[in-house]
Amino acid sequence: MPFFSIIIPTYNRAFFLSKAIESVINQTVQDWELIIVDDGSTDNTKNIVEIYSANDNRIKYIFQQNLERSAARNNGIRNANGEFICFLDSDDYYSKERLEGLYDFINNSTEKIALFYTGICFKKNEVITPRHELKNTFKNNLDFITQAIIGTPQTCIHKSILKKYLFNYDFKIGEDMELWLRIANEYPIVYIDKQFTIIASDHDDRSVDEKRFNSGAEQLKMLLFAFSPQHPGAKVSNSIQNKILSNAYFSIARHYLYNSSRWKSIRFLLRSIIQCPEHPQTKYKINILVHLVIGNTKKALSLINQSKN
Repeated sequence: MPFFSIIIPTYNRAFFLSKAIESVINQTVQDWELIIVDDGSTDNTKNIVEIYSANDNRIKYIFQQNLERSAARNNGIRNANGEFICFLDSDDYYSKERLEGLYDFINNSTEKIALFYTGICFKKNEVITPRHELKNTFKNNLDFITQAIIGTPQTCIHKSILKKYLFNYDFKIGEDMELWLRIANEYPIVYIDKQFTIIASDHDDRSVDEKRFNSGAEQLKMLLFAFSPQHPGAKVSNSIQNKILSNAYFSIARHYLYNSSRWKSIRFLLRSIIQCPEHPQTKYKINILVHLVIGNTKKALSLINQSKN
C-alpha cells in the first residue's frame, strides 16, 4: 500500500498533462501511486498516459464517460490504495518537494485522520507568486471553510475520510467547499504553513467566462443545498451565509447584464442587496442598480468592468 494516492481528473487537456505527470514522477518522495481519470477525452490523452504507464506500473489510467470532474475524482478515490489521497489538476503541477513536505508533516503530526492542506502558487508569464492564505480566526471550522479558498489540489486527506465522504457531482461550482463542510463537521482541518508546493499555471481556459456560463447560478444551487437544515453547512453563521449568498446573486446579476438582460440583472442586484445590506459592496451595487433602472446600461457595465481590473 503506497503512502500517497494522487488523483488527476482530466478532460481534453493532453497538452498540459505531461507536465503534471512528470511533476509526480520527479518527487523526492517516491512512495506513491498516480491515478489518471480520463473524463471522456476525445484528444490523445490516453496515448500520453500510456507513454508513462508503460515504464512505471505506479501510474494507472481509468477512462469514463464524460461525467464532470467530481465524478472523475470519486472514481479515482474508489480505486485508490494509498493511506493519504492527494489531488492534482491536469493544468497544475507539483514542486518536487510537495510529497516530502506532506510526508514529514503528517508523520510528525498528532492528527492523522484529517484534511491537510497547503498553500498554492500561481504562475503567470514565468513568474511564480504564492497566494496569501487566510488564517483561521473564526469561531468554528465551518465558518472558516466558507471564507478560505481551499482548492482540491491543495489538499491531502486520509483515505478513511474520503471513503466515507465523496464529492457531490450534482454541483459544477463549489463542489469542493461543499465536501469540506461535511468533512470539517467531523474531522480536523490542518493547514501546513510555509508550503506553497502546488503551482497553478495561468491560461485562457482557467478563467470562467461569465457571459457564456452563469457560474453564479451554479454556485447558488450548491449554497442553498449546503445551508439547508439537513446539511452541516447550516451551522455556518447567518452573517457569513448572507454575505456568500449575496455574492452569488451579484454574480448572477453580472451574467445577465453581460447578456443584455437588464431587468433580470436588476432583479438579482436587488436580491444581492437585500440578502446582505451590510455587505462592503452595497454602495457600489446601489450605484450600478441606479444606472440600470434609469436605462444607462453602458455606465453599469463600465462600473462592473472597473471592479474587475
